[in-house]
Formats: sequence, C-alpha cells, structure tokens
Amino acid sequence: MNRYLASFTLLLCLASATLLGAQDKTPVAKATVPAKVEAKVVLSAPSVCRIGELVRLDVSESVADSFKWLLVPQSQDWLTYEGGAKAVFSARTAGDYQFIVAVAKDGSVDVVTWVVKVMEPPSEPAVDASLVEWIPYWNWTLGLPQDECKALAASFEAIAANVNDLDDPQEWIKATAKANREVLGERLDAWKPMLDKIGAVLLERAQSGALATPEDHAKMWKEIAAGLNAC
Repeated sequence: MNRYLASFTLLLCLASATLLGAQDKTPVAKATVPAKVEAKVVLSAPSVCRIGELVRLDVSESVADSFKWLLVPQSQDWLTYEGGAKAVFSARTAGDYQFIVAVAKDGSVDVVTWVVKVMEPPSEPAVDASLVEWIPYWNWTLGLPQDECKALAASFEAIAANVNDLDDPQEWIKATAKANREVLGERLDAWKPMLDKIGAVLLERAQSGALATPEDHAKMWKEIAAGLNAC
C-alpha cells in the first residue's frame, strides 16, 4: 500500500513539475535593433540667376546630422549658415557654378552636385526688334519669375488660338486683361511695368495699322508668348 501511495505521490509531483514547466515557457522578448537610417540630400535651389542676384540654397530637409559644402570655382561671395543646412551665394561674373554638398547620417553619406548658371546681361535689342527680343531684355531688370512668364505665355497662346472668335480689337484687349488677372492674381501689380511696356508696343503697332485684323492680333499675341517663353 505504501508502495502504491509513494508511486502515486511521485506521479503527482512529476505531473505538477511538468505542468509548472509548461506554464513557465513564456516567450522571452528579444531586443530589437533600430533600422539604420541612410543619409539623403534634399536640395532646394534655383538653376539660373543673374549677376549680383542673391541665390539661396537649402538642404535643411535632408536626412542628415552634418553637412559639408564645396563650390567650384571657388568664390568669396558665398557662405553657409544654420550649421551648413543653408547657403547663400552671389556671383560677380557669369558662368556655371557647381555646388557639391555632402551629408552624413549614422555612418552613411550622400552627395549631390547642383549647377547654378549665372547669366550675363543681355545686349539691348535694336529699336525695331521684335518682342521676342525685347521682353527678355526688359525682364533682366524686372526679374519676374520664370514660372510666371511661362504661365502668361501659355495664356497669350490660348487667346491667339481663338482668332476666329475675336473680331474686334477691343475684344482682344478685354479677353487678354481678363486672362492676365486670372493667371497673375495678386501678382498683377508686380507685372504692371512689363505689361505697360508690351501695351506701348501694341499701341504703336495699332497706330501704324499693323493690328488691323484678327490675324494680325493672333500673330502679335504669339510673338508676345515667344518673348515670355524666352525669359
């Protein structure tokens, strides 16, 4: 009897130990290693400027802990700030200037080369030159943004394409004024000097009889568009 009791007791002990062992098998959390973040240059800068114009280069949105810049050819007319996240530059002579920026993050490096083309002042066109030459010349002084020039050029081209719907010269003027307001919005005042110059040429052509027909207007509007696209 004692032998059976001992065996039964041993069995219960083994079962309890087995049960406790099974309950004890709790998954052990493993330490996770953070994924490595690679360095990445994110650069915002113009690609074209004029002599003496202040150019701003910005890499503050890059994935980086540190920044290193190099300018080719070398120049004293530039500097970096905000720990190298931003730079400013101005050129005294025309040419192509290469900005090489390297960023580092967690042992990784990314490098980008950005070229800024510095333009020379254009020569003054001949008195009888077309607006294809005069508009870019005027804009050298005015400095109107290229994207706005392109948008306004598209507007003039669209109006020229409606040559069959615009018979009277006043219709051309009204359609153009409306389109200019829509395209330029709050920037209309900034464009007033340029539009005044274009308007003076249109008045001169009209007085000479060169804007007598819808076809004359369409040709002139395309000329204006070509001049704006050349800016």
